[in-house]
Amino acid sequence: MLKYGLKFVSNEDHVRDILQEVFLEVWKNEKHKLEEEHIKSYLFNSVRNGCLNYLRHKAVIRKHTNQEIFELRMKELSFFEMGERSLLETDDIEIIYTAINSLPPASKEIIELSRFEDLKNKDIAEKLNIPVRTVETRIFRALSKLREIFFRTKEEK
Repeated sequence: MLKYGLKFVSNEDHVRDILQEVFLEVWKNEKHKLEEEHIKSYLFNSVRNGCLNYLRHKAVIRKHTNQEIFELRMKELSFFEMGERSLLETDDIEIIYTAINSLPPASKEIIELSRFEDLKNKDIAEKLNIPVRTVETRIFRALSKLREIFFRTKEEK
């Protein structure tokens, strides 16, 4: 079972944890009383599903970590815009400006109003005469695009 789990997850300790959870479920749900052929397929499916769930969870954590890093850099950039010292490297600022400038005009305007002028979504909606939900959607899409550009560019360097 360990070798099978290692096909999905490369860290042996994590696979052992997954196996422990699977065997605990087998014991709690009395699956060990199944016929041999059924228990084998149950174990293999459970290990596979446990590994896939672990990988999905890891991807979610990575996504949120990247989001937090990006948000921090956007805040630093807004402080830099106001003349404050920034922890950002010059390269990062250039990447962010290039990414922002590559956005469609409507998204670029909303990002600038939201992040650089520090306006609330409601205020942006009133200023642009559009629904608040449209503002939220454009911010979400713009930030997703900016994250994608930023991290792709950082990986290339």
